[in-house]
Amino acid sequence: GPGIPRRDCPALYTRYCRLMLILFKPWGSSADLRHPGESWPNAFDRFEKEAEPHVKFVINNMQLLHECHDSRDD
Repeated sequence: GPGIPRRDCPALYTRYCRLMLILFKPWGSSADLRHPGESWPNAFDRFEKEAEPHVKFVINNMQLLHECHDSRDD
C-alpha cells in the first residue's frame, strides 16, 4: 500500500493529519477523531498539543525517516 505521507509536503498535509489521528488518537468511531466541520489539520493540531511525549516522539521519528531517505538519495 501507499507509504505514510510527509508532513512537510503541503499537497499531502491534510492526508498526513488524518492518518496521524487514525494511528495515534484513541477512537471508536470517526466522530472521535475531529469535531463536526473541523478540518483534519486543526484536529491534528489540537491532538499534538495534548499528546503524550512518547507519541510525539514516534510521530517526529516518522518524519525523520523521510528526511534520512532524502539525504541518502542526494
